[in-house]
Amino acid sequence: KYSRYKKDRKGKMQVKSGLQNHCWKLWHANVITWDGIVVPCCFDKDAMHHLGNLQMQSFKDVWHNANYQQFRKELMTSRKNIDICANCSEGLSVWED
Repeated sequence: KYSRYKKDRKGKMQVKSGLQNHCWKLWHANVITWDGIVVPCCFDKDAMHHLGNLQMQSFKDVWHNANYQQFRKELMTSRKNIDICANCSEGLSVWED
C-alpha cells in the first residue's frame, strides 16, 4: 500500500508512479570521496561518475564545470539513461496515488 514500487503482471517490481526527470540529491547531496573526487550522490557508491576533483579545482569550479553541467542536463532530459538514476527512488511518493 505505502510503497514506491509495485509488482507488474509477471511479478517483476517496478516504480509505481513513474520517474520524474529531476532530483533533489543532485543539487543538495553530492558526495566527496576520501581522495577529493566529487560524485553526484550516495547512489554512486563506486564513484563511477566523476564530476570533478577537489585536489585540482575549487568546489565552486567543480560545481560549474562541463562535467557537472552535462550530468545535470542528462538527468533533466531522461534520468532512466543514467545507471545510478534509473532505479533510484528519490522524488517518488510513498503514499497511494
